[in-house]
Amino acid sequence: MSVKKSFSSKWGLIFAAAGTAIGLGNIWLFPYRVGERGGAAFIIPYVVCAITLGLIALIGEVCVGRLTGGGPAIAFQKILQLRNKNGTIGQAFGWICVLVAFLQAVGYTLVFSWVIRFTLGSLTGAAFNAINSNQYYAAISSNEHVTFWMIITLLTAVLTLIGGVRYGIEKCCAIMLPAIFILITILAIRVAFLPNASAGYKYLFSPDWSYIFDARTWMIALGQVFYSLSLRGSTMVTYGSYTPKTSDILVSAKYIVFSDTFISILGTFMIIPAIFAFGKDLNSGPALLFIALPDIFKAIPLGQAFMFAFFLAMFFAALTSFIGQLEVVVQALQEKFKLPRLLAIFLVSTATILVCRIFAVGHISKVIDLLSLHLIPLCALGGAIFFFWIVPKHLALQEVQSGCPKPVGKWIIPMGRYALCCMVIFVYILSVSHVK
Repeated sequence: MSVKKSFSSKWGLIFAAAGTAIGLGNIWLFPYRVGERGGAAFIIPYVVCAITLGLIALIGEVCVGRLTGGGPAIAFQKILQLRNKNGTIGQAFGWICVLVAFLQAVGYTLVFSWVIRFTLGSLTGAAFNAINSNQYYAAISSNEHVTFWMIITLLTAVLTLIGGVRYGIEKCCAIMLPAIFILITILAIRVAFLPNASAGYKYLFSPDWSYIFDARTWMIALGQVFYSLSLRGSTMVTYGSYTPKTSDILVSAKYIVFSDTFISILGTFMIIPAIFAFGKDLNSGPALLFIALPDIFKAIPLGQAFMFAFFLAMFFAALTSFIGQLEVVVQALQEKFKLPRLLAIFLVSTATILVCRIFAVGHISKVIDLLSLHLIPLCALGGAIFFFWIVPKHLALQEVQSGCPKPVGKWIIPMGRYALCCMVIFVYILSVSHVK
């Protein structure tokens, strides 16, 4: 029997998990939510949810994977078996989590293909020199040649996945994650010098506080945290199964949450002042990324270089997230059906293209809302219940403690049981009740 693949160190988990967390949700969806929900009036609930509930949920999901040594397809089954219970329900929930990761990959395939085309278009000048950005985006997002570009998109991820856990996923994220930080920082500094950018900063620092007392703001903030941190009972469980017992999960989780939150806020301080400087619409959805920002780059010196830097950062962010979503399904097929890795990658890639072509094209906003507001929080809740309620308390503490040089406070279990689970249930009820 071959030895199970694992990350080389705690930094392998940090790079891989932070890489899959930092994606389009940080640089596109988060600024859109900030613009929609009153500036800092959304940032504050988001940060509160991230450093409390998001951190605890992340620790729980990684521990599930490391404790059981498997992805969601078998991890939740094993947890029930720890209690001498039939693992069928756990196995079923695990496959639901795998399905949600697959659906997120389906939606990502389409948007990622647009990012690739804009990255190439900004490099060659086709996107930058387009007279009308709206028409260019319409052409990019049309059904024409969409299958070809989805295949190209999948191939970029497949090349990484073929390298395996340590030499594919870990190496890719270790290179691309610092690149994202550098590129977004450069762009944020450049935006600060745009004429009228101060109006965007004024919007951010003069929030509409009525939103902070709106239950829907907190509902969206928590959903955004789970969406951004890839907390859906799948990716972090899978990466946890690759994590050595010597790794300090508590410290790793802090690094991951900080990196993800920092990039979200930095991306906001790049995009919103730029939008205000040129009088664009904050609530323009996908147009914010693919129409408004290209128009801004066209209007500044060295605009093509900055456009290319922006979409290159988007490419890196999308790729590191995309491989995390696909890896969940690849690992599940390997564990369940004992498939060779190359065959599992081929099957997952083919299925992703087919489903994306049939269901996601033309419906991407609905797919994102379904995932971020409904399916992802539900899976995150299930993952938290399995670790904090079903795993015996002493075993859960022992798993969190493994690799930690200092004693872990017993507070972490009640925090997961009551604060995390109760808050997610409350927010989910608000979500399905369509609270406005």
